[in-house]
Amino acid sequence: MRYSLFTVLFSLFTVLSAQSSPFRGIRGGPSKPTADTLYSQHHYAEAAEAYTSLLKANPDNAQLLYNLGNCYYRLKDIPRAILAYERAAKLNPSDGDCRHNLTLARAQTQDKFYSSSDLDIAWSINSFVNTFGAAGWAWLSAVALAVMLAAILLMRFSNVRWVKKSAFAVILLAAVSIILFILLAFVQRSKHADHSHAIIMRTTKLMSTPDTTGTNLFTLHGGTKVSLSDTTLPAWSEVSLSDGQKGWVNNKDFEKI
Repeated sequence: MRYSLFTVLFSLFTVLSAQSSPFRGIRGGPSKPTADTLYSQHHYAEAAEAYTSLLKANPDNAQLLYNLGNCYYRLKDIPRAILAYERAAKLNPSDGDCRHNLTLARAQTQDKFYSSSDLDIAWSINSFVNTFGAAGWAWLSAVALAVMLAAILLMRFSNVRWVKKSAFAVILLAAVSIILFILLAFVQRSKHADHSHAIIMRTTKLMSTPDTTGTNLFTLHGGTKVSLSDTTLPAWSEVSLSDGQKGWVNNKDFEKI
């Protein structure tokens, strides 16, 4: 049991290597300071090109994606801004600035769909889960494990009754915390590996069937987030909206998060 617990914690710590990797520039391409300077000088289009170039060598860098989102937001390209913010938030869900900007960008979309996740209690739960990423929750589980081991030693070697009782209470609390933190780490890790959502990039028709001869259910606009229900066809995908409605869109009209 002890070995399996350490194995789980070690596997979760491997997430750190992906999230803490340094910037790797493309030879002959722009550097991050150059991209930052372009942004600070309000050259947003050039800055977006520079960040995009850097992302070719650093596709999982949340900071670059966040900066790219800011460029597109300044350029009024809301669908691309939302896509970049969503990808950044997926990699670093505890980034409050990114989620704030994502909320601002979503407010400018034309389509407004609401689901159970928009309820206050669901929003509060999601906010709590997003307090840390997978690595953060894994580190907290390691801290809780260290506290539990210290309490076990204290309980083993202390002869004071109240100390033993207090240590036992700490052991129980730490054990519950370890289980909770590991579960939250796995939840965040599963979100990171999830590719079942996409952003509509341009105005398109939601069709009843995967072809242009079907019924046009209604029009979707750029920036709308959808869930991919069926991606087996080469040119069309079935999508689900947050309010439960379903339909088919052309694969050229969306980008996966």
